[in-house]
Amino acid sequence: MVTCLVLEDDKRSRTWIAEILRKEFDTLHIAEAETLEQAARIFPELQPRILLLDINLPDGNSFELLEKWYRNRKRDFEVIFITAHAGYALEAFRYSALDFLLKPIAPGDLVSAMTKVLDNLKQQSYYLKLETFFHNYALDRKNHADQKIVLKNTEQIHVVKTGDLLYARADNNYTRFILCDEKQLIASQPVKSFEEKLTPLGFMRVHQSYLVNLAYLTAYRKKQDCLVLCGSVEIPVSQSRKSQVMAYFNTL
Repeated sequence: MVTCLVLEDDKRSRTWIAEILRKEFDTLHIAEAETLEQAARIFPELQPRILLLDINLPDGNSFELLEKWYRNRKRDFEVIFITAHAGYALEAFRYSALDFLLKPIAPGDLVSAMTKVLDNLKQQSYYLKLETFFHNYALDRKNHADQKIVLKNTEQIHVVKTGDLLYARADNNYTRFILCDEKQLIASQPVKSFEEKLTPLGFMRVHQSYLVNLAYLTAYRKKQDCLVLCGSVEIPVSQSRKSQVMAYFNTL
């Protein structure tokens, strides 16, 4: 169940919102509050993942309470602001609201906003799951990081620890290796020959042109079909390799 707190001082509006959400989303556990004081009491125990916040309450402005929760949060949450005043929209986006609903609220707009929030939560949970897996996987493979591989070309022979290799990219009949320190080395062999050597050491061929070190993966962006290494390096996943990559993730 996904916990959701609805903060709205008008009882009829609050009940109407809660009824629609319970009807449309059976995975939601909804709590209701009509004042900032009541919401502040509920929040620590409920730890809601989703907040539907009316802005003007009898005892103050919900932005102030939201900022306190945001600065001291122990887990992430998504926010949907509800108000009759369009002027608050810019302030709402400043606080990274997933959506902004103006009163009177159309049922379709409420359902659409909640759907976006739930989809976003699923994506965040997936990335967190992958991040945890990759961290543990790297620990399990730490001895492999000390193993070495020989990279030869017509000019030089390099001996490199496999743990220092971030990824390899095909370059015609050569292979270009990008190291963690951004140094690049070229080997006079095709990437396929290194795939056979490095796969048992925690590497994966995710594209005809790319072989990646799983120890440095931080996320899989499903919409873009790419893996993220070390937080910022994006590696494409080809359609022909996607099923293999997803099968790998499904073992988590």
